[in-house]
Amino acid sequence: MTPQLGRPTPDDEPGFAEKLGYLFEHSRDENGAPYTGKKIAERANDLGYSLSDAYISQLRTGKARTPSFRTVEAIARAFEVSVTYFLANPDEDLERVRQQRDYVEMLATTGTHLSGIDVRSICPDTIDVVIALLKMVKAQAVETQRTPPGEDSGQSPA
Repeated sequence: MTPQLGRPTPDDEPGFAEKLGYLFEHSRDENGAPYTGKKIAERANDLGYSLSDAYISQLRTGKARTPSFRTVEAIARAFEVSVTYFLANPDEDLERVRQQRDYVEMLATTGTHLSGIDVRSICPDTIDVVIALLKMVKAQAVETQRTPPGEDSGQSPA
């Protein structure tokens, strides 16, 4: 895959620990002091999350590598940044969300689902074509249902 101009390749992108470390280095509390793990844990807990200073330390050092979404959300809210700050590749994640939205729309439009198919193994362009095709089939079925038997729908017979 060719990297976009000005966009780092996936290997160059900082990991969670690096992004968290950057926040600790550059963010300041209301008194202008750098945040500590204890202060971030307290802020997160005050916001209704359950987070310990020890776990934050593990995340900072990379000893813990896969925080739950809830943990990421807690840390982001404590630092008052968007959760998307921690995304490794926001463009890829946005594309996945777009496809999921289109898939849900297809379900609603066609009443069809791709059960038994691992859609992650299908090329995104192919998924888009399948969704468009199913929408077209559904639209034709709806049009056929609206046209009473014996009336000309304006289409020539196939």
